Amino acid sequence: MLVKRILSILIIINMVVSPAAAAFAQEEEARPLPISIKDVRLIAISNNLDIKLAQLDSKIKGTELSYKEAVFDTILNGEIGYTNDQRKSASALSGTKSLTNEYNAGIDKKLRSGTDVEIDFTNKREWTDSQYVSTNPYHDAQIEVSLTQPVAKNFFGLIDRGNIEIVKWEIKNAELDSYIKIEDAMVLAEKAYWELVLAQEEFKIKKEMLKKAIRLFNQHRRKLKIGLVETGDVLASEANMYVRGSGLLMASNELKTAEELLKLRLNMKNEARLSPLDSLKGPAFDADFLESLIAAFENRRDYKTKKNVIEARNIKLKMKSNSRFPEIDLKATFATNGIDTRYGRAIEGVYEDSNPKYYVGIEFTYPLENSAANSEFEKATLEKTKAIVNLQKTEREIISDVDEGFRKLSVDKVNLSKMERVENLQKGKLSQEEKRFRYGRSNSDTLIRYQEDLLNASLMTKRSYLDYRISILDLLAAEDSFLKHIGLE
Repeated sequence: MLVKRILSILIIINMVVSPAAAAFAQEEEARPLPISIKDVRLIAISNNLDIKLAQLDSKIKGTELSYKEAVFDTILNGEIGYTNDQRKSASALSGTKSLTNEYNAGIDKKLRSGTDVEIDFTNKREWTDSQYVSTNPYHDAQIEVSLTQPVAKNFFGLIDRGNIEIVKWEIKNAELDSYIKIEDAMVLAEKAYWELVLAQEEFKIKKEMLKKAIRLFNQHRRKLKIGLVETGDVLASEANMYVRGSGLLMASNELKTAEELLKLRLNMKNEARLSPLDSLKGPAFDADFLESLIAAFENRRDYKTKKNVIEARNIKLKMKSNSRFPEIDLKATFATNGIDTRYGRAIEGVYEDSNPKYYVGIEFTYPLENSAANSEFEKATLEKTKAIVNLQKTEREIISDVDEGFRKLSVDKVNLSKMERVENLQKGKLSQEEKRFRYGRSNSDTLIRYQEDLLNASLMTKRSYLDYRISILDLLAAEDSFLKHIGLE
C-alpha cells in the first residue's frame, strides 16, 4: 500500500513538471490518481504560479539595494589624448606649432560618512617649436588628492545612507508581501481541495440515492404485477428515479468543475483524474479568541508592513528636514608635481614631494526661497501621518477579522453537531419507513419524501463539514498563521 502511495505521488509530480509525460497521463486517465491534503500543499508550494510570481517580485525588489548602494561605488576614470596645435597666435613667443600628449587616471569614491574622495594622477608631455621655452620637450606629472565633506545638507552622508535604509525597509515589505501572496495561494489551493472532497462526497451520496430509487421502482413494478400497488405509485417511483438520475448527472459535472479548479490552483497540466484521500470530517480545532487576537498581532504581515512603512517614513522625514539646510562643504586639496625633460625624473619629482600645493576652503550654496525643499518636507510629514493612520486602520481590521473568523468558526462547529444529529434522525426515519413499506403499511409518496429528507440532510451535513474546514482556514488566515500551522514556516 505504501509503495502504491509513493508511486501515485511521483506520478502527480511528474505530470506537473514534465510535459513529456502527457502520453503517460492519457494511459493513466482511466485510473484516478489519489491525492491527499499534504500532497496539495507540497505541489502548491513548488508549482503554483501565484507563488512563483510572489517569489519573483521579492527577488526583483531585492535588486534595488545594490542599485542604491552604487552611490558608494569606486569610480575609475582615465583619459588618453593627443593634441597637435598649429593655430596662429598673437604672440611671436608662442611659436607656430605645439604637440601635447596626455595620460591621465583617477579614482573617485564616496564614503559612508558622505566624504567625496578624488585621487587624480595626470601626465602631460609638451613640445613646441617656440625658441623661448626653456625646457622643450618636457614631462609634467602630478598627483592631486581632494576631499569634500558636507557639514549641513547631507550632514556626514545622512541623505545617502537614508536612501539605502529606506530601500532596506521596502525590501523587507516586499518579502512580507511575498509571504502574504504565498499564504493566500496555499489557502486557496487547500479550499479547492476540500471543495473537491465535498463534490466527491455529494456524488457518492446522490449515486447511493439513485440506487435506492431504482430499487424502489423495481419493487413497485413487481408489486404492480400482483396487484399490491397502484399504477400511480409506479409512475411516482419512476419519476423519482429520473430525478435522482438528473441529480447524479449534475453532481458529476460539479465534481469535474471542482477537480479543474484544484488543477488550476496547483498548475497541473494533465488530464488525469484526481481522487482525494482525506475525509471532510476532521479532528476538532480548538480556538480561543484572545489567543487568536494575540497571534494575529504577532503574525500579521500586513501589520508588520505598516509598521515598517512608518520606520521608512521617519527616515525620509529626517532626510527631507536635512535637505532644507544650505549646502556647506569643507574642501581640502593636496597636489604635487614634477617637471623634467625625462619622464622618469618628472615622476621622481612627484614622489619627492618637493613641490606641494595645499588648498582648504568652504563652499556654500543656498536657494533663498528654498521652496522645493520646504514642499518635500511638508509632503514627508503628511506621508508619515498617513502611515500612522494606516497602521491604526490595520489594527481595527485585525480585530474585526479575528472576531468574524472566531464567531464563524464557533457557529459552524455548533451547526455541524446539529446537522450530524439531523442526518442520523433522517436515516432512522427512513429505515423505519422502509420496514413499514415492506409490510405494506406505507406508500410510495411517503417513502420518496423520506428519501428526499435523508438526501438533503446528508448533503447539508457534508456542506457543514466543508464550512467548518473553511472557517478554520479563514481564522488561520486572519491570524496569518496558516504556513506556521502546516509546518512550512
